Amino acid sequence: MFHRFIRIWEFLGHSLWFIPLLYAIGGATVALLAIRLPGEDMIASLPDFWPRFGTVQTVQDLTSTLLATLVTMTTFALSVTMVVLTLAAGSLGPRTIRNFMGDPKTQNALGSFVGSILFLITALVIMGGQGKEDQVPQIAAITGIILFVVSLFVLILFVHHLGRSIVADQVIQKVGGNLEETIASSLETLSQPIDHAAEAGCTLPDAGTINPDRAIKAAKSGYVQGIDYEGLLEVATKADIHIALTVHAGQHVIAEDIIGEISINAANATDDIGEYRNFITEQILIGNQRTAMLDIEFALRQLVEVALRALSPGINDPFTAIAVIYRLGRAMPQAMNFHSPLGLWRDEQGQERICAHLSDFGEMLDAAFNQIRQSASTKPYVLLPMAEVLESLIGQAKTAKQQDTLRDHARLIGRTATRNIAEAADRRAVERAVNRVLRQQQAKDDYSAA
Repeated sequence: MFHRFIRIWEFLGHSLWFIPLLYAIGGATVALLAIRLPGEDMIASLPDFWPRFGTVQTVQDLTSTLLATLVTMTTFALSVTMVVLTLAAGSLGPRTIRNFMGDPKTQNALGSFVGSILFLITALVIMGGQGKEDQVPQIAAITGIILFVVSLFVLILFVHHLGRSIVADQVIQKVGGNLEETIASSLETLSQPIDHAAEAGCTLPDAGTINPDRAIKAAKSGYVQGIDYEGLLEVATKADIHIALTVHAGQHVIAEDIIGEISINAANATDDIGEYRNFITEQILIGNQRTAMLDIEFALRQLVEVALRALSPGINDPFTAIAVIYRLGRAMPQAMNFHSPLGLWRDEQGQERICAHLSDFGEMLDAAFNQIRQSASTKPYVLLPMAEVLESLIGQAKTAKQQDTLRDHARLIGRTATRNIAEAADRRAVERAVNRVLRQQQAKDDYSAA
């Protein structure tokens, strides 16, 4: 259930309509209250320079003028937003658009415009039914003026914010922050199962060897957006079964693909496995798009895409690629907590109930560095920072396997430089950086001898 809530929240949080809708409702509600409140006594207590309105018609004319101006301002803000989104999609990648759309400052700025417009529209509609003998809506008029002034300053701040938000370094830091948040939130729910799997050494069956009668199949085609392991644990405990899952969040599956296996205890051999299968598939969320809040590798690839576009011949911006490499390096120490590619869940009695495939540090490092290394195969000024990051990470590795993974990537960088960099001085610089990563076992881990 929690994973379903996260998927819904991510959909709403990265939309440009949800927050403005709340502002619109709030604006209309405030207008209803402002029209109804008696304001003569309050206005009389204000200083002489405070504006006062003699007739309802005067307030209507002012409100109409403010409304037309606000609509123009909102149109301008939306136009600027579309220009920024177009530039971001072209230079930083289309998948970074979701970060602009999910930016709270952008959503609140647009929401303030929409809320102010709905306030003025609602006020005009209500005043349209008032006569000359009715009380002049002084509070509504003053509130409209205040909202207009606030919207004017919000527009200035909004344009300033958009101008800063499209700067590559700013985007890299924001996406990198989202990546670290995704890793941290995933660790909250997966750290204990990872430790259990490392201690117990659970194994997964090969998909080709799973008996079709006991197989768990994908309900539809798409990306695995998330898996509700707590829900699966509840089902497995109640039915007294063991579940093995061979997929994790981010993988693409085709309908009827075998993605796991159900093992039934001998005492329940006569039970209908189809009933269990339906409950299990309901806990595996599949959709057309990947979700950054539940899929660490997708969050990684958003940063990688920025680097790949920067390295493309059409853009050729190595400094942005280098900034991405260093930002990835900052997030990798957290990823080292994923020291096992499996997770093991036990019930309250300590019996094993779920063994599932998870992304481990090796897969995350592959997703972070492989494509960048391949795109920068002839660029020593990009390969050098990659080797520097690996050198920093190898001292923080939690297991020998992680150290071996880091050395393997260092060897790949060295071989890439040997094969593709023609200038001897540049090649030697990369080789020296690689050898620093391999220094602990340099004698037997010489990449050039492999």
